[in-house]
Amino acid sequence: MQPSWYVAGGVLALGIGAGLFLGHGVASAAPDAGSAAQKSVTTPAAKSARQAGQPAAARSESHRPAARQAARSAPRSIEKITATTTVAPNVSVALPPMPVVSGASFSVSAGFMKPFATNFIAAGGDPADSARFFFGDLAVKSLDALAEENIPAPQVRLLMGNLAASGYFGGIWLRDNLHTTPTSTLAIPAPTVPFPALDLSPSAIGIRLFDAVSAGLTGAAASAPDWVVSAVAHVSVPVLLALYGYNRGYLQVVLEHPPAGVPSMQNTLTCSGFLACNSTAFPLELATRYDSALGKLDAPATPGWSEMSMWTSVLEGATSAGRFVWEGLAQAGFSPASYTALVQLSSAYLMVSKAAVLSSMTAYADGDAAIGRSSLRLQAGLWMWSGAYFAGLASGAAPGTIPKVVVV
Repeated sequence: MQPSWYVAGGVLALGIGAGLFLGHGVASAAPDAGSAAQKSVTTPAAKSARQAGQPAAARSESHRPAARQAARSAPRSIEKITATTTVAPNVSVALPPMPVVSGASFSVSAGFMKPFATNFIAAGGDPADSARFFFGDLAVKSLDALAEENIPAPQVRLLMGNLAASGYFGGIWLRDNLHTTPTSTLAIPAPTVPFPALDLSPSAIGIRLFDAVSAGLTGAAASAPDWVVSAVAHVSVPVLLALYGYNRGYLQVVLEHPPAGVPSMQNTLTCSGFLACNSTAFPLELATRYDSALGKLDAPATPGWSEMSMWTSVLEGATSAGRFVWEGLAQAGFSPASYTALVQLSSAYLMVSKAAVLSSMTAYADGDAAIGRSSLRLQAGLWMWSGAYFAGLASGAAPGTIPKVVVV
């Protein structure tokens, strides 16, 4: 891929980000024409991600790599996520049909998700808590892994596939559970049907659009010259700031409007500045990994950091946009059954957004190409997660259509 394509990917992300900024949380697109059956994908084992802390109400997890790269002459293997306690040997993941299961940047594989699910169960996770695993743990650990250095391309594709599935079914879950009186019921399993020649449903188009952006970013992270990595990180900063600000605003609204009888969770989010936020609702190490950038924003010592500080001041107003949109949604009331999960997942999303923008700032202003490549992969995962989420909001899938962890 030529450098011009990498830059184009970053510029395209700007346009996508503007739509994300204006439309996050609003499901107004027409429903799908239909979904197709899940295609099988080659199933390597999952890579160990850095440990992400859990809320007090959730069980703690511990992930350590178990297998390292095989002999140099053999195909490059991917480290396995292994359980630290004894679990039932037969854990699997059941995925309902998706409109798109493979693209330029991703491949969805239930087999690749299996070690993540095994570790979740090993740590005491409830297999019936699909929201916690698929929309929380699976997504966060996949994003955390993407932010590591020197990730092999096959693993990047499968981690991106985790995020495509997490986002798509997460959008369906939110669509079903947003309001006080959810309409969701257990979905009737969809029949297996072949893919249509060309799926032009809103969900399929949305996933493919964000796949194109993600492919440009992962391609740049893999092989672009350092100056291209810096340029793409630079151009992405305003978009990521707007995304972060919007999500900060909507999370504030959600925290301020707990359903009747549900304890307030406002104290889970603490902010000493626009970007200086942290959350205990879904704690993760990635949330503070790039916090050294906060001091450089407060007292910029170089032209690069002065520019980053300027963009931060300008786009802090995005918080008001998030509040404006979600104040209207809050009037209808949130579902008591799903409120805690909504706060946890929204908090995780905000913290990943923060990590993405601070790492991009650091890559550009400090000229750190290694952080830049990690940041571009993290951004790619964030866009895929977000785009698939919108696809789920627009989906015509039956209420209650979400994946399951199966333990036999």
